[in-house]
Amino acid sequence: MNTSSTPAKKFPTGTLVFGLILIVVALASLSRLVLHWSFDMPLLLIAIVAFAGVAMIFSGLASAGKSRKSKDEPPVPTDPNL
Repeated sequence: MNTSSTPAKKFPTGTLVFGLILIVVALASLSRLVLHWSFDMPLLLIAIVAFAGVAMIFSGLASAGKSRKSKDEPPVPTDPNL
C-alpha cells in the first residue's frame, strides 16, 4: 500500500500492448523473409489486434477491481505509534 502523499503511478498497459504488437508484427515479417513462410499477413494483423484488445479489456477489469479493493480498505494511520 502506498503510504506517501503522492498517488501511485498507473502501469502503462496501452504502451506495453502496443509494443508487443509491434514486436510480433516485426518478428512475423522477418520470419516470412528468412524462413520463406507463406501466410496471410492481413489475417495475422487482425488476430493480433483482436488479442491485444482482449488483453487491454482484462487489464482494465483487473485495474478496476484493484482500485475498488483499495478504496474499501481503511487508510493507514500516519502516526506509527497507533
